[in-house]
Amino acid sequence: MDKPVITTRNLCKSYRVFADQKLRLLDAIWPDRGTHCEHVHALKDINFEIKRGEAVGVIGRNGSGKSTLLELLTGTLTPTSGSAHVDARVSALLELGSGFNPEYTGRDNVILNGLLIGLSRQQVLNRFDELEAFAEIGSAIERPVKTYSSGMMMRLAFAVQVLCDPEVLVVDEALSVGDFFFQQKCLSYIRRLIAKDTTLLFVSHDMGTVRDVCSRVIYLREGELVFDGLPSEGIPLYFNELGTEQILPPKKKPSQTSLISKGQRFDDFKKSAIWVKPESDLLESGNLLAVAFFDDDQRPRTSFKIGEEVRITVAYLPHRDYVNEISIGLTNKHGQVTTQTGSYQLDAKSEFMTRSDEVRYFDLWLSLQLEAGNYSVQITLGFETGINVGGRIDQSPQIGPLQIIWDYTRDKAPFIGQCGLPARAAFRNL
Repeated sequence: MDKPVITTRNLCKSYRVFADQKLRLLDAIWPDRGTHCEHVHALKDINFEIKRGEAVGVIGRNGSGKSTLLELLTGTLTPTSGSAHVDARVSALLELGSGFNPEYTGRDNVILNGLLIGLSRQQVLNRFDELEAFAEIGSAIERPVKTYSSGMMMRLAFAVQVLCDPEVLVVDEALSVGDFFFQQKCLSYIRRLIAKDTTLLFVSHDMGTVRDVCSRVIYLREGELVFDGLPSEGIPLYFNELGTEQILPPKKKPSQTSLISKGQRFDDFKKSAIWVKPESDLLESGNLLAVAFFDDDQRPRTSFKIGEEVRITVAYLPHRDYVNEISIGLTNKHGQVTTQTGSYQLDAKSEFMTRSDEVRYFDLWLSLQLEAGNYSVQITLGFETGINVGGRIDQSPQIGPLQIIWDYTRDKAPFIGQCGLPARAAFRNL
């Protein structure tokens, strides 16, 4: 079994915040304000292990403790209690310009940082052309760093990592500045590092990037670790303002013999379904029951050509206390959510349910303008709590595969790439 590269045990960090009573400006307008002292817990009992080659996203709202965690792991902060151990060579992008002398030129700072990470001056010079080409800041590399924009600073800071060949790369929001094309270049470089077994610890508020780059997320909330697992499960917690509070119905099994003896229509539907929920997994109220894929001729199918339309039908028992919404997501072979939509996005409003013992059906017609390949499908039954956020009542596993096929060697493809956008084309004279 691989030895963990990063380990934390009961890791805590707190600060003592003290307001000085002798601030004279405040005394003049607020003479009896007194003193104020409190302990702020930035992190509380954090425990996790990260193995070599894992790409882990650290997510959470501002003030959740993400940056503090990274600083503890890289040694720029010491814990109040507990421990953080990193058994590898670390390269970190924590703050733009950290480690740079603003009076030195970009070239001088590159050489200085190379020496600090253990390279000889000649080793840095041997790779300088590679670094300069990656940074793409031209003659600015001969100017003092204090004259750089934030985008140029990010370019140089990230390019320095090209020198490091790190075993662990730590990135804290460094890609949030700079132009789009350089961000693409950096992400491609990060993916190459991961392919070579570099461990990535990545902090970002860009959930699309976290989802696409990371295979695991650690979700922090008010200094506590509240989720550690798959991005597809952790990212919805980040988007939901209620976080991990108990917003879902309790998972109680029904006391009745069966909740799904609902007549011939449902029995017929189950015969076409690609997934049926086991009765032992039923909740007290609000259940996804079965999912089926149909073509235009109402035949159950799991294989479609590019551009064909699939009807995804979901049988469910609505929850009695909510306006029920159903969301359907497709995930490709790389674990990337290709699309996710449903009743909320498409304004297919359901009535407010007063009974939860009658099977209902939800249909989604989806034009498969996606490149050929296998896709898994996941269904979520939930309710709206705000704009683009909601609570989850029930969720299916990843089901499928839904196969999209095309013979690229014989038939002209309607598009090349991951998806086909609505488009028109015409030739004309000026």
